[in-house]
Amino acid sequence: MKKSKIGTTFVLLYLAVTLIVWIYAYTCSGMYCGLILLLPIMPWAFLLGGIISDSIFVFFVLVALNSVLVYYLGWLIDRLIKKLKFFH
Repeated sequence: MKKSKIGTTFVLLYLAVTLIVWIYAYTCSGMYCGLILLLPIMPWAFLLGGIISDSIFVFFVLVALNSVLVYYLGWLIDRLIKKLKFFH
């Protein structure tokens, strides 16, 4: 598989948002500050509800899984754009 510029850009944006959420969650002093950590791992938080523990390892594994999915989505968009340019 060739590298995708759109996929790489999507992953970098996803990781930047995840880092911002991570920093906010650990510098926040409110009651429900940890709940914002569900945003970067959103689909897995509901699909694997009882399985997900409070482990930081699980969080990073799910962020890595989402990064792969986001890259693949960007790769598909890149392929679609190239095909559409081919037809014109």
